[in-house]
Amino acid sequence: MSTLFDAVYIMALTLGSPYFFLKFIATKRYRSGLSQRLGRINTKKRTRPCVWIHCASVGEVLTVKALVKSLGKEFNCLDIVVSTNTNTGLSVAQRFFDSRNVFYFPLDLSWIADKVLGSIQPICIILIELELWPNFLIAAARRHIPVVLLNARISEKSLKWYRVISKISQGFCESLTRKENVFCARTGADAIRLVNFGIPEAQIFITGNMKFDNIVTDVPEDVKKRLTDLFEMNKNDTVIVCGSTHEGEEAIILKTFRQIKGKIRQVRLVLAPRHVERIHDLVKLIESMGLGWIKKTSLDQGKKIGERKYETIILIDTVGELLTAYSIADCVFVGKSLVPHGGQNMLEPAGLAKPIIVGPHTFNFHEEVQLLQKADAIEIIQDESTLLNKMTYLLEHPDEAREMGRRAQSVVMKQRGATDRNVKVLRKILLKERTVSV
Repeated sequence: MSTLFDAVYIMALTLGSPYFFLKFIATKRYRSGLSQRLGRINTKKRTRPCVWIHCASVGEVLTVKALVKSLGKEFNCLDIVVSTNTNTGLSVAQRFFDSRNVFYFPLDLSWIADKVLGSIQPICIILIELELWPNFLIAAARRHIPVVLLNARISEKSLKWYRVISKISQGFCESLTRKENVFCARTGADAIRLVNFGIPEAQIFITGNMKFDNIVTDVPEDVKKRLTDLFEMNKNDTVIVCGSTHEGEEAIILKTFRQIKGKIRQVRLVLAPRHVERIHDLVKLIESMGLGWIKKTSLDQGKKIGERKYETIILIDTVGELLTAYSIADCVFVGKSLVPHGGQNMLEPAGLAKPIIVGPHTFNFHEEVQLLQKADAIEIIQDESTLLNKMTYLLEHPDEAREMGRRAQSVVMKQRGATDRNVKVLRKILLKERTVSV
């Protein structure tokens, strides 16, 4: 049934060709790694068994940091390769792992999936969260490669969608439910949905959320000091950090910042958009609102902010520095949540004991938000006015804000241990392979 999915993909590509062509010409991230996406992956000649771990983007790459370290230590006879869908995910993966073994995930066309699997020849494929690509899974099943879904999460909406796919493709359904595959669910609710999808209960384990195991809970004081010095901040400054923001959110944030400035004299705003290529658009927006701006890269090169530092927005135009920015915050807003896109990772500021504000659209982080809500460790706002009220309150009541942050950090600490439980499951699978020895 791979030809069915090929036909669907090609039809979608054909119908959307003008859009994709314009995106390809105008946007660098659409051109990134095209040859790898088409299956031209330069894999070094392997003399050792290989495990392939696939992560959608940055969040999933960060999720597997401890897992890769544990597997590398216990199974040092293995090669571990990591793929990702996005250029930011690739950049982060190259920084944390062996860059020679990091590449873009191939397009889910049957001949490309088969070519890449034949080139890499993994003894096991590990998919993080919900990366179920039909042709890829069918090709893996044809080669009898066990697939493990770690940190598995599946919503009711996704469940309905995969049921539709299964009805039109028996091959896809069989590729998922074969006995070699294992599913490590984050929660009991996810496990129930997997059973309702048709996965045998014997293949499902509830192991928790690995994200908590990789959350940093402390940034060294000298690292924070270097950043505050770079941003020309003093001990009396109050710092707002808005991270992973998306189009439609920054205008609200900037309006809120201007209003807060009228109440709190020494307040600073650090803005980190989810996609750094949007910086040019943000600059125009900031200037239209009568505020100043400066890029972090300009500060790195020695440029100074000057006298108007309290009217100047610091723009993080680098990848991988949001955590350090969060570490100097008195209040954090996590983006992609004021617009209906599902939210971004709020566990990073939680681990650093920061008071967190998010918008109403956090459906991609339902479990995390529930845990933080239960501990009274997150503020969920609905619109611009509630953002202003909550942010102002937290900044004007620093003791309460710090206590809220400590509760958030406590949530993170209590949820740790999923990586070890997943390694225990993987150990049984890997030891079944005769070519693997500890």
